[in-house]
Amino acid sequence: MLSQVFQPLLDQMKTISTQDMGVMNNSGSVVAYVGEPILEELAYDVVMNTMHNGKPVTYSDYTFIAFGMRNTTDYVVYVHGTDLNSHKLCQLLSVSLSNLQVHCGDKYDKINYLKNVLLGNVLPGDIFLHADELQIDVDTPRVVYIVQLQEATDISIQHVLQNMFPEQDFVISLDNLNVVLIKALPDDYNSDMLSKVAKSIVETVNSELMMQVYVGMGTPADSINDIARSYSEAQLALEIGRVFDGETYILSYDALGIGRLIYQLPSKLCELFLDEIFKKESINVLDEETLQTIYKFFENNLNVSETSRQLFVHRNTLVYRLDKIERLTGLDLRNFDDAVIFKVAILVNKYLNATTTKF
Repeated sequence: MLSQVFQPLLDQMKTISTQDMGVMNNSGSVVAYVGEPILEELAYDVVMNTMHNGKPVTYSDYTFIAFGMRNTTDYVVYVHGTDLNSHKLCQLLSVSLSNLQVHCGDKYDKINYLKNVLLGNVLPGDIFLHADELQIDVDTPRVVYIVQLQEATDISIQHVLQNMFPEQDFVISLDNLNVVLIKALPDDYNSDMLSKVAKSIVETVNSELMMQVYVGMGTPADSINDIARSYSEAQLALEIGRVFDGETYILSYDALGIGRLIYQLPSKLCELFLDEIFKKESINVLDEETLQTIYKFFENNLNVSETSRQLFVHRNTLVYRLDKIERLTGLDLRNFDDAVIFKVAILVNKYLNATTTKF
């Protein structure tokens, strides 16, 4: 909203004049203010009954001036006071805010439109029509990133992202935890390029704001009508990725793998699967050292020699640990089929633990 642009100017004017002032839209809602906000009933009454574009109006100890584009009343600026200085301050504000509306309104209209596209609030048949009206290139490939805070804060990462990316990209604040970046892509984009953008976001926010964020990344959309799909994928990347790989801060939909399937399964079915696979002992009997051995063994494609080297243990020690796992679970991880079953079981167990914690 343009209120995000109006507010800094009002803050600066307040330090100079010390007077209360603000801006309301043509419905009478105050969108930005400093000092005491005007009563909503008064604001609505002024907008509906006394406004004329560009002319100061005094009403109930306030001075008002309406402004807008194409000879319409889009906003009304007000200053507490009715003397000559208040009139001049109100006129100065109306001129300054009107110029901001002209220069920034188009950008914010585009952002509101794209936000509605992401949320599915634009009919499919209207997407191209409105994009053409707003002069948005419908055939530019784009990808959606969701930057998610770990907890709500007063610090805005939207400003940081807007400084990072040029005008052909769009930064949209969804709520106090999630900010969306719709990134325009060159025709020769590749997966490495997409990952570098996500990495730069994490590093920049971390260094400038001293905050850790998660970045969910959808797959590229070749047309404007497909960005909602990329947005949904980014949401799933965050939701599913944080269940199965919570220590990773960059989560890509393409990298979710079998986790996408497991996430759709009923909890009861997952519990039955674990009970059937681990007939001897529960998967939860495995200690942290054993689990780390298993993870490293999988990372090295079931290669005993390379795993023992990376764990800094003798080969026979690793073989002993693998034999211990087989005794506890009945699965020999050196066998490919058993390794696949165990890998799936680990993911299912993570999903169940996350579901239990959530609910």
